Amino acid sequence: MEKTLKQRHPATLGSKRGWTSALTFIFMIFASLATLFPLFWLFSSSLKDISEIFVNPPIWIPATLHWENFTELFVNRKFGIITWNSFLLSTTSTLIALFFCGLAGFAFAKYQFKGKQVLFVFVLASLMIPHEATMVPLFSIYKGLHLIDNIWGVILPDLASAFGIFFMRQYCAALPDEMLEAARIDGCSEFKLFRRIVLPNLKSGFAGLGIILFVKQWNNFLWPSVILRSQENMTLSVALKALEDSNNTPYHLIMAGSVVSVLPLLIIVLIFQKQLIAGMIEGAIKG
Repeated sequence: MEKTLKQRHPATLGSKRGWTSALTFIFMIFASLATLFPLFWLFSSSLKDISEIFVNPPIWIPATLHWENFTELFVNRKFGIITWNSFLLSTTSTLIALFFCGLAGFAFAKYQFKGKQVLFVFVLASLMIPHEATMVPLFSIYKGLHLIDNIWGVILPDLASAFGIFFMRQYCAALPDEMLEAARIDGCSEFKLFRRIVLPNLKSGFAGLGIILFVKQWNNFLWPSVILRSQENMTLSVALKALEDSNNTPYHLIMAGSVVSVLPLLIIVLIFQKQLIAGMIEGAIKG
């Protein structure tokens, strides 16, 4: 009898594990469908006529694909220039922010100077200040600098971020001091040390932070909507808001414009998802 129970016990455990795996798999399928459904509806609505968007029962896939929605955006609404503005702004802002955040993170991690801890506390404390609280003084300063309706008026406030400095400090703290001292003995200046030793050893950190900063700047709406005025300088998020009309809002164009805004981010995340995940995991472990 005991042998029979012992023989059945592994099978029972295997059966329970099988049911658990099956239920987990089913749950993940439903969670994935729930996550992807808004994207499906967005892409489907971008190819509909405006009269087909709010009908009941809903039209899941339009019988006629209205590609003229995208033609209207790029030919008559200047979305080609607007998309380029968003890409240029996000890329420039991200590269400059990575440079300054890397330098500041390295300094906080590997240099000893008076007031270092107090200054770092102030940097972290700035995370608690809402961006809306700084908009009025920033606008007054940039108006005096003639940066209204200028792409640099959007880039300058994000040249460095407290989150980015903290993020890179965690990575720089894990660099061996012996490696840095050896480079100094070989004659490396401090900036050359940062360029030749620190940067190559922090690729995953810079990749993870770069994706985060790029997506943040790409989706930035509030500050660009305050600074940028002319259509030639607008970003995608501001241009989508400008499509709204109190009398006749072109929802089909807004859906098409949203696809133009979302698609590059989807491509970037799909291509660099390994670097993003690796960067976040390594940062958490090193922290």
